[in-house]
Amino acid sequence: MARKAPRRSVIYGTLLLFLLVVVFIGHYYYAVDSVAKSSESHPNIPLAKNTSSRNTDSPDATMMKESLRYIPHSTLQTWKERDYLIVFGIPSVDIDERRRRRDLQRTTCWQFPGVARRPNNFTGAMLVLYVLARHPSHGFNYSTALEKEADEWHDIITLPMNDVLPSTNKTVAGKGHWGIAAEITMSRKTFLWFDLSIRLSLNASYIAKGDDDFFLRVPQFLSDLGLLPLKGIYWGVPIPARVPKGNSELRFRYAAGACYTLSRDVAEHFVSYEPLKRLVHLPYSKEREEEFVSLNMDAEDVMVARVLFVESRYTPLIYVNELPCRFQNIYNGAGEFTVNPKSVFIHHLQEGEYAMLMDRFGNGTTYRPRVRILPKRRVIKFLC
Repeated sequence: MARKAPRRSVIYGTLLLFLLVVVFIGHYYYAVDSVAKSSESHPNIPLAKNTSSRNTDSPDATMMKESLRYIPHSTLQTWKERDYLIVFGIPSVDIDERRRRRDLQRTTCWQFPGVARRPNNFTGAMLVLYVLARHPSHGFNYSTALEKEADEWHDIITLPMNDVLPSTNKTVAGKGHWGIAAEITMSRKTFLWFDLSIRLSLNASYIAKGDDDFFLRVPQFLSDLGLLPLKGIYWGVPIPARVPKGNSELRFRYAAGACYTLSRDVAEHFVSYEPLKRLVHLPYSKEREEEFVSLNMDAEDVMVARVLFVESRYTPLIYVNELPCRFQNIYNGAGEFTVNPKSVFIHHLQEGEYAMLMDRFGNGTTYRPRVRILPKRRVIKFLC
């Protein structure tokens, strides 16, 4: 007896099952391809090791995780429980020469009352953090020495980006530039530092950026900061800038990059500027150099001011001007020693000079500076 032909319902069911399998496979390979393309758009943010569908980390979450890899959860919670007046970020490098500089600051000016450190359970008005990236001399990994340093101090931020080697003969504490690729890398560190400091949601009214070759007279710095408004602040040594834009020339003043302070609202405005944010997440290449320079990423301090005064003008801004009698290089252009009783910030130190300055200012005395307020110009000046 001949078999009956299959029913139509069986045929349709088989076809439907086949189509479902095809759709599932296509969706799977599309998802994998999307993840790969996403990682290309953030070349300095590594993919998590677990790339299964359960891994839902966004690029921002991955960035936060990488940046805080050496900060214990208990330390982060302590920071969030504290009320800081200011959080101070210091870009540095994972090499021995810079490590000595960090230790010199920790053992001199960060010993002043008011500095929040691990030995005092991060209690104080000013939290100081060092901001690093993966260095080529360690194969773009972090050195064992850095891991030990981070374990001891709990003050090392590790941004999801790579450092580059300098292309000039500039030395630590010397004047000049490190080369355009290195300067652009510093600009990326600076932007990401301000961005991270806001994302951490710490209770801090001000956010600062500084170098690791300076001495800060912390009690005086905090006393001066207490005289300023809580919003609209851009504080530093003003330097005139003239930069081209198209067929015209832009003129504005930027705060020298060795030490400048933004109130939180100013920092939030700075990192919200989308054209710069896009550039910061692109890897450096010679072909893209002109685009980076178009926003002065070849000089991080100029970059910050350009956004605030030109590209995305922040109208509530108050410029707090410093003079060389208070914020200074330790020696002037003529080689004369400049430190005086009114000194607050002292830059371009040699290694043996940190202790000398601590001996001089370590008693923690302060003075009330003379201040001039120019409301129409939205300027506050600390006077000599």
